[in-house]
Amino acid sequence: MAAIAPDLLTIVSGGLTELADIARFRSVCTTWRDAGEEAAATPPLQPPWLVLPSSPSPLFFCPREDRLYPNLRLPVPAEGSHLRRRLYASPHGWTLAIDRTGLAASLLHPFTGAARPLPSLPAYFAETDDLSWDVSPHGVMVSCGEGVLVCALDPLAESWAPIPTMADRNVSSINYAAGDFFVFEEDVCRTTIVDSITMSVTAVIQAPHVELPTEARMVVAGDELFILAKSKWMYIFGDDVDFSKAFCVNHRSPNPAWQNLTSIGERAVFVDSLHGFTVGTAGFRNLESNTIYSVDTKEATRSSNVKYIVKAFNLESRTSKKLACRLNDLEMSQRGGAASWIIPSLAEG
Repeated sequence: MAAIAPDLLTIVSGGLTELADIARFRSVCTTWRDAGEEAAATPPLQPPWLVLPSSPSPLFFCPREDRLYPNLRLPVPAEGSHLRRRLYASPHGWTLAIDRTGLAASLLHPFTGAARPLPSLPAYFAETDDLSWDVSPHGVMVSCGEGVLVCALDPLAESWAPIPTMADRNVSSINYAAGDFFVFEEDVCRTTIVDSITMSVTAVIQAPHVELPTEARMVVAGDELFILAKSKWMYIFGDDVDFSKAFCVNHRSPNPAWQNLTSIGERAVFVDSLHGFTVGTAGFRNLESNTIYSVDTKEATRSSNVKYIVKAFNLESRTSKKLACRLNDLEMSQRGGAASWIIPSLAEG
């Protein structure tokens, strides 16, 4: 295998489009690993995967391949601790790992195997499975409902520090993008923007004029924010209709004003209970433009099992459909945490 000319190997590796294929290529031997170094450093942009909190270990689902991967390159936990460890994905390629017993925390990168220790979380984090978080190049922000904690990464802080100005925030999700954290409160549909370096509040975007929803998600899309809301009457429409209201606002405008969102063009939105973000659809045959992708968790035949259903909601037709994939036929052991989207990456920055 290693006798193949290195130049030819480099050409072959440059034609690989899937991170999994690049990883397999580089695992053959040292020569192949070196030939695939450039492909690993600058891989093509990947469509999102799902991190599924199955038991006894998490599963990673690649919709484009319609394939499940167990663990990928996650560090193997100590014996028995894999049953306590919860993973919470970020679109930026990292997962937050928390031991539910001792609340030890760390950042794990499932596509490179990298691990970065974090201080243990306060004891009150053990009282709930609700958790919001995201990571920037400078630090990690986390909340389990009320208030917000931060931890600097370089150098690593000795403990988590509260943000006093955010003590009254009833946080439901946190997103990082382009130098800012976006802290969303679902109950009042309010977004607070926090500078990721100074941790100072730079803006507060009040809710659009909408009836208080039973479910709302916030999406960061460049200079825009989207709010996707479900009315409390949505249950009577079944599965054909998903988000009843969608709004957008330019958060960098001096006077942000919400407008109805009717189109996102050649983009797709990926949203879950942790994050919301957009991906350009050009070049991805399995992604539909102007579409919102979400994942539902439903109780399966056995009460201890769940089924995950990926739904695609078209903003133009205002209809939802179930994505045809192998998840539709699978039941998985239930575990704490929620299914969440992650963008595969070999970058750790």
